[in-house]
This record gives sequence, structure tokens and C-alpha cells, in this order.
Amino acid sequence: MEDRLLDLQRVSMAFGGLKVVDDLDLHINRGEIVSVIGPNGAGKTTLFNLITGVYQPTGGDIVFDGKSITGLEPHQITGRGIARTFQTLRLFLNMSVRENVMAAAYGHTKAGVFRSMLRTPGMRREEQEIRELAERRLAFFGDRLMGYRWDQPAYSLSYANRRRLEIARATATNPTLLLLDEPAAGMNP
Repeated sequence: MEDRLLDLQRVSMAFGGLKVVDDLDLHINRGEIVSVIGPNGAGKTTLFNLITGVYQPTGGDIVFDGKSITGLEPHQITGRGIARTFQTLRLFLNMSVRENVMAAAYGHTKAGVFRSMLRTPGMRREEQEIRELAERRLAFFGDRLMGYRWDQPAYSLSYANRRRLEIARATATNPTLLLLDEPAAGMNP
């Protein structure tokens, strides 16, 4: 029996008179690994932008985990369990490698602005948990993003390590669905 995680129902996207996505039906089940392939300009990144709320479809509906996400803002969609990387890197270049990953996880904390300003014990515990989560996500890539690199600014990383950092940051949200837009572009085998 199929267990649908993502369901695009007749989704369309047009920019003026140019139809980029036209009546697309796409179903992804839990545990499935799916690739979207096509030539440059085929609409692959546009599809990711539709799923993650960067663009709103001009037609159709996007259902995630049984609920429509059409019309939601990107942060709301991330809160529902969808994370992504971008074809063009979007890192906080002046923040450290570890802080970049920690920033993604802060959206799932319970400590609000008031508790953060007062640095309450609960807030400090949550921050330590996020720090450990960031280190685990970075450790996935082995020595490339470990140890002394944690405190380096993201701008000091090679392009390939910046791509790895973006993937680590996306996984720090503990997503149910992870969308990787050309994750290995610019990397060696």
C-alpha cells in the first residue's frame, strides 16, 4: 500500500505568457528517492521553488503529508518538514560553519525572544543541543567540515565544502522531505 508524502495535483506555473510547469502530477511516497532530470531551463528549480513556497503555483495544489501547503510561506513549509538546498549557494558567509548549521535548527526551539535575552537555563540547554546537532550534521562529511573548521567563517571554505555545508544545514531541520537542487555541482567525484 502506498503512503504518499508529497502529491502535486495538476500544478502549473507561468511567468507572464511563458508556461514553465504545465499540469504536473507528481507523487512521492515515504522512503522513496526520486530524481528530477532534464536540460537547463526545463523547470527543475522552479518545481523546487513551488514545493517550498518560494513561488505560488498559478494552478493546481501541492499536498504534503496529507495537507495542502499551497499558499504557505517558505518558513511555514520548512516547519512542516520540507528542507532544501539551492542551486546557487545561500549561506551566511560571515557566520562560522557551525553557526550556519545551528541557524537552521533555531526555528525548532521553544525558547522565545524573552528567554533568549535572559539566557535562561532552558534556553542554554536548547542551544547546547543545537550545537551538538550541528556538529553531528557536519561530522557526516568526515574531516572536510570537522574540528578547527567549525569556527571558520563560511566564506573561507572551498566551493565543494560550501555545498556540503548547505546540505548539513538543510538536514539540521530534521526534514521529512529533503530536496537537493544540484547538490554535487562543482564537486570532484
